[in-house]
Amino acid sequence: MQSLLVLFLLAAGLTITASQGQGGTRGGEGAAYVRLSLFCDVEFWKPPRWDVAKGSITGEITEKTGAAVDVNVPVQDADKQLSLLLVNGELPDMVSVTDATVISQLVDSGKVWELEEFLETYLPDSHILQDFPEDVKDMLIERDGGWYAWPSHIDSDDARKHWPPSARCYADEEAYLWNCGIIWNRKLLEELGLSVSQLRTKAQVLDAFAKAEAWIQGQEGEGVIPLLVDGKDYQDFTLDFLQETFGMLPVGEDGAYVSPILQPETEEALAFLNQALRQGYMSPEQMTWQNLKVKDTLAKGQALCFIGNIANTGINGLEWVSSGPILSESGKSPVWGKRGTATTGWLNTFLSKSCKHPKELAAWLDYMTSEEGLLLWDCGQEGTDYRLDASGLVERLEAEESPGKNETGVWWPFGNIAWLWSVLAPYEEGSPEEAISQIKLAYAKAEETKIYPAALLDVSLTGEEKEQEDALQAYIRKEISRILLAGSQEEFEAKYKGLVQYLKQHGIQKLDKQKGRLYRQKCKEAGESICP
Repeated sequence: MQSLLVLFLLAAGLTITASQGQGGTRGGEGAAYVRLSLFCDVEFWKPPRWDVAKGSITGEITEKTGAAVDVNVPVQDADKQLSLLLVNGELPDMVSVTDATVISQLVDSGKVWELEEFLETYLPDSHILQDFPEDVKDMLIERDGGWYAWPSHIDSDDARKHWPPSARCYADEEAYLWNCGIIWNRKLLEELGLSVSQLRTKAQVLDAFAKAEAWIQGQEGEGVIPLLVDGKDYQDFTLDFLQETFGMLPVGEDGAYVSPILQPETEEALAFLNQALRQGYMSPEQMTWQNLKVKDTLAKGQALCFIGNIANTGINGLEWVSSGPILSESGKSPVWGKRGTATTGWLNTFLSKSCKHPKELAAWLDYMTSEEGLLLWDCGQEGTDYRLDASGLVERLEAEESPGKNETGVWWPFGNIAWLWSVLAPYEEGSPEEAISQIKLAYAKAEETKIYPAALLDVSLTGEEKEQEDALQAYIRKEISRILLAGSQEEFEAKYKGLVQYLKQHGIQKLDKQKGRLYRQKCKEAGESICP
């Protein structure tokens, strides 16, 4: 077994280093470029092979930077593969990850660059050293002890001061947009004789699933799914939405912190999914689906309802509608944690000290995050992908039906939402883009939803307490899947109670007390609290 591990490590190292050392020519014209490697743990991100041909978007990026990028997105076990590469000591040039534990491992390894040191060494005149939002940098430093990561989806107070929204619709998105939500297939709702006004409460939603299940029995052909959850990411997105819509807050008016898994609203959210499974409204297999399977199911119109991350669905906004929050029978108001301050991004990219072409890497990162580079890869080419309106704002053009057409927006790990909202023209009334925007705004803009400052909950344990917390969270994730498969309400309640007892026996309440102290200290510094 040990020898097999060694062989795997050697093979992984050879694969990565080989791509780092190779180069080529641009468009057959003899100009040299280097190849950089990027490893990403987001399995649904499928960027096309980097095209260096003249006239392509990526070819123009290579022309500007002297670099092309080979992306490795493992289908599964990305974090395990990355851990093995860390042990091997030869990381890819760029590592883009979402997992908090892996982020800590990368920072602690000493094998990734602090960005300021990297840029001052290899590109001291980079725009990044001048215009990177200070509030985002402060959050990254607070988390990691230094500025090591490039965060995706940049949007913060400082960023918006530099790149103010171009229209009211983007200001609304800044204030209310949440990618998680519940959406309904308009066509199937019409078949069932239902409207979103009849889908406000948990009981109404479950009744709609039951009505759909009965209707399906009389249909021929490929079946319709009453409820589709967010595949293997359901614990991150589907469960997150259900917890918030049922009113879960991890702190009370006394400032005491109680882990989400111990909260009654989390039990209610899990019970909702368990009931959906027991009644056949969703299948257990859904909880293992890759994102591409979820997208394909939605594209075929097979799902009546989807709960999860709408940004990862690829839906046509005109074919779907959101019912906003699901109101709990407990009478608790739905809640939404708005981050009015900077965040550390969903995906974080680190630069490896073992990179053999650091100057080209610096040039590539600088260009991809510059206003010129963002306009190129996020909006495309003028006249083909967009035009400028009378105010000089970007109007996207309809995509051409051409298999060879360059894709825009592909390199979102390096995107800047604040910048994008500052250059786009307002949505066209009645367009799919406007419909998607309204879907994502429906939850937070609902009159029942209570908005709280989520940044106050961004507190982190350290040392042995952090290790203990990580171990308990891993156990919780494993047990949630087992609890949801309970065959009866009684079995569900017994399994959930067993999980709570285990967590209390293994110190979760002690960790909560420490997080409560950190939360109250943060409230004192900010001069506000979640429950004033």
